[in-house]
Amino acid sequence: MSNFYDDNDDLRFYIERGLDWSRLIELTEYEWKAPDSPGNVDAALGLYREVLSLLGSYAATSIAPQAPTFDRDHLRIVDGEVHFGPELTAIFDGFKDMGVYGLCLPRELGGMNAPFLMYMASIEVIARADVSVVAHYGFHGGIAMSLLLYSILEGTTEFDADAGRITSTRFADAIARIAAGEDWGSMDITEADAGSDMARLRTRAEQDADGNWFVTGTKIFITSGHGRYHVVIARTEEATNPDDPFAGLAGLSLFLVPAWEEVDGKRVRTATLESIEDKLGHIGSATVAIRFDRSPAFLLGQRGEGFKQMLLLMNNARLGVGFESLGLCEAALRLARAYAAERR
Repeated sequence: MSNFYDDNDDLRFYIERGLDWSRLIELTEYEWKAPDSPGNVDAALGLYREVLSLLGSYAATSIAPQAPTFDRDHLRIVDGEVHFGPELTAIFDGFKDMGVYGLCLPRELGGMNAPFLMYMASIEVIARADVSVVAHYGFHGGIAMSLLLYSILEGTTEFDADAGRITSTRFADAIARIAAGEDWGSMDITEADAGSDMARLRTRAEQDADGNWFVTGTKIFITSGHGRYHVVIARTEEATNPDDPFAGLAGLSLFLVPAWEEVDGKRVRTATLESIEDKLGHIGSATVAIRFDRSPAFLLGQRGEGFKQMLLLMNNARLGVGFESLGLCEAALRLARAYAAERR
């Protein structure tokens, strides 16, 4: 049976021999203080290999054969929601059943507590099968880890050092739902005429007399923007002139904006999906335009720190895209080699 991890000698070399896992695993397991830890480096590494082999088999036998279908069957918006075809839906349900959306999240938040490097390796394996699938997969775990990191940085996560566990964190419910595969999220930056220049962003966030935040504006080209949890950068500070300390990037803040809430078992949207982008390739990944109209929001960290905080999320996303590219290169190399071998 084909397996995109087992047949990849380069990747297996790094996972099994080329990396010094000992200290990395000990740090991830908080010096083995947690009672539900594997107990030693060999046991932890054995678990990591099993996960990658499982994903390698799933990528080779379930995802790759259907990749052409994902590009033929375009996504569509029906009754305000993005609808996947049955094949794509089954793929993501498979990830959910394997429990890999929380690969790098702490066990107490529903994850496997694997090092971040494992997350990157899993992205490489899945990307070899289909780039649309891996983009969506990446935003499941990536947003959950970002919410945990932002909570830690702002001081709203508490630890029990003796037990090696997190006892509370600000967005525990959202993180747990993402880890369970129930919901996912996105990184909302780009706007019309403000793609690479964040200083020109027009989306605004305003605070009412009771301290509640609301976001208004439209974001475009948002990968997995049909998800529930949006990390949105918006302008919060008025700049009176170009020399104002809050002019440009310094006037931006970062928010978590849930796109809907469940009310009496029904989804009530606070943000509207405007369209799905018509792309060349990568069609199975939902890339949307989304409009916020005084959508309830939660400030992450401090006002004016939005650009710096967004870089934390963006830089980790860039690592993910790098490993995604390795998977694509592996697929391209093997296709070219197979073609050359049969070419007269």
